[in-house]
Amino acid sequence: RLLERARMANTNALWSNQSVILHKAISNNGRGITIRRLFEQAPDILSQFCPCMLMSPMSVAQFLEVKKDMFDLVIFDEASQMPTNEAVGAIARAKAAIVVGDSKQMPPTSFFSLSQTNEEEADIDDLESILDDCTALSMPMRSLKWHYRSKHEDLITFSNIHYYDSSLITFPSANHNQPKISLQQVEGYYDAGKSRTNMAEAKAIVAEVVSRMQNEPNRSIGVIAFSLGQSNLIEDLLNEAFVENPNLEQQNATSKEPIFVKNLENVQGDERDVILFSVGYAPDKDGKLLMNFGPLNKAGGEKRLNVAITRARYEMKVFAVLRADQIDEKRTNARG
Repeated sequence: RLLERARMANTNALWSNQSVILHKAISNNGRGITIRRLFEQAPDILSQFCPCMLMSPMSVAQFLEVKKDMFDLVIFDEASQMPTNEAVGAIARAKAAIVVGDSKQMPPTSFFSLSQTNEEEADIDDLESILDDCTALSMPMRSLKWHYRSKHEDLITFSNIHYYDSSLITFPSANHNQPKISLQQVEGYYDAGKSRTNMAEAKAIVAEVVSRMQNEPNRSIGVIAFSLGQSNLIEDLLNEAFVENPNLEQQNATSKEPIFVKNLENVQGDERDVILFSVGYAPDKDGKLLMNFGPLNKAGGEKRLNVAITRARYEMKVFAVLRADQIDEKRTNARG
């Protein structure tokens, strides 16, 4: 009993001391003490006030000391995109870890973060993630089967068959017999030698965006392109269209889900009601087709495709100059 009372007295004294430190930091708006120092001096009371903390790996390293039992559990989301070296610091501060991710989606990449890097250099990119390491170590695994995004089975069928072995649970929609994936064939060419863009597809997509904003204002729109150059071109043309139609620009600015224009590397985690997809790559002016499709040519390119084609809730429309019969699969081994 004496030992128990002594322990309680020490605990109360500890909490009282940490409470004074925290109140002082609050009263002077944090002057004279860093967040890291505050966590060091008042760890117990802070963990009681904030039992769940949402932090990036960089924030963990910056604000928390290395203490193995600081947290009971650390949870990593989108783990397929988190390099192992960034995850280790958070793991070191917890007693247990749960790693959440999809091995069929994007690996971590610095592909477009380096201004000197171009699409032909994609094959030298590092693909390792904390999810890959956990899988390789045969850690206990549980698969989530429910697909929640697509409101029409057509939108997930391709990925369900080719990536998930038809294991995803999907739900039939009321308009099941109405196809929700369509192709608009465009007349044009791919400027392989200079801009590396497809102007005809870009113009067709912008015209589609304007039409849908006028006729279906309640449906949110996302635009995805295979390449960075193509997404930049579409965004430029869309901004020009907004200058000519200020009311549409205002409509977009006040929307709950504004239009996004992104390439394969940046679209993971996004979703919209309608997705417009620009293939971009096509025969050049002379009719010559280079079997180079940017990120799709590299190892893991098929994962980028999986991400891109599963962003739509209600409809996806593909714009392409390229025809399927023009692709010579004998000239490439890339699964993408």
